[in-house]
Amino acid sequence: MAGNANRADTSIVTLKRSIAMALVVVAGLSPIFASPASAAPAPRVPLALPAEYDPAPDYEGQVICSPAPKPGTRKLLTLIKKTYGQNQYIGTSRACGNGGTSEHKDGRALDWMTNIRSPKGRANATAFLSWLIGPDKAGVRAGNATRLGIMYIGWNNKFWAAYSPERGWIQLDGCPKGNDTTCHRNHMHISLTWDGASGRTSMWDGTVLAPFCSSARSDAVVLDAGRAAAAIPVTPFRALNTRRGFGLSAGSGGWGDHDDWGDHRDDQDDWNGPVDGLPDPPAEPVVVAPCRVRPAGWHGDDEGILTKVTGLGGVPETGVAAVVVKVTALGSTAPADITVWAPGEVKSEVVVTVRMNHNGHGSAIVPVASDGTIAFSTSAGGTDLVVDVTGYFVAGDQPNRTAIVKP
Repeated sequence: MAGNANRADTSIVTLKRSIAMALVVVAGLSPIFASPASAAPAPRVPLALPAEYDPAPDYEGQVICSPAPKPGTRKLLTLIKKTYGQNQYIGTSRACGNGGTSEHKDGRALDWMTNIRSPKGRANATAFLSWLIGPDKAGVRAGNATRLGIMYIGWNNKFWAAYSPERGWIQLDGCPKGNDTTCHRNHMHISLTWDGASGRTSMWDGTVLAPFCSSARSDAVVLDAGRAAAAIPVTPFRALNTRRGFGLSAGSGGWGDHDDWGDHRDDQDDWNGPVDGLPDPPAEPVVVAPCRVRPAGWHGDDEGILTKVTGLGGVPETGVAAVVVKVTALGSTAPADITVWAPGEVKSEVVVTVRMNHNGHGSAIVPVASDGTIAFSTSAGGTDLVVDVTGYFVAGDQPNRTAIVKP
């Protein structure tokens, strides 16, 4: 009987290990991440989570150098230490002159010094990665990674990208034999998107960030250069409000109804008080679901978002050379420059410079393209934009170059 009991116990242990291995594989992890050591805990979600998810990530490489760890980086560090012990060493920042491009220099990456050669370190990494990129409580693959704003992970000579999860874990490039640091065997590297770095994704505050607006193109051109003149004033009106999905143009002279992007917060600046409110005037543009402006060129686009400024609020439909606009950026998830230009212009100009999780505003005189549109983009992260028109110039009265109006 004792022998049978021992064999039964052994069979149960073997079965449990087989199930654990299968779960790891289902979660998108290679079996090399499985550990024979005792199971480590998974992180505990800090609050009730909504049914919706934050936007799927894109690759956002380093564009500035601001090494201090950002809010989301600090929160992720705290979560790992709370789960696996305060003795876990986790590095974040890297000096601007140290090495090549790295999100460490943006303050949105961390190196968790957990070692594949340590049974405990291997078990911790396995539990964490299974929670992070395996099915979440709702059964959504990589749901927790999406809610954290994970961009990619390097661990044990493998690489996983949240922006192309269908590839699974792939081999790290340039991994010399025996170099545990370069091959990420003695630490796990985690890079965050700017949304993740902002600390405002649904994992932390229980609300989802709005998806990104679709980029638009236009074949329109600007008018020939004219003479300097004073603007013709109009009663200020709102031409664009991305938080309300108002004023987004599909380009090429038409107003577009974009895909259904889901819910978003109301017209409040959740970071610095209420948005000062001009009423949205009755106009022809289709009101779409709220979205945020992202950098131009993420998907090969040359343009950012377009908004129509003619035929509204006292501005003529035709014969307009330029408009005077006030541009307000709300709750940018990155330190960023907001640029404005007219389709057909070669160069854009920075109209607003904004800090992470802050607002900013500026004014500009912007040439209007022949389809009545002007264009906007941001240099990093995502931001809401509000654009008010305060005046215009008729044909022949304004050079066809964007001019930033100094306060």
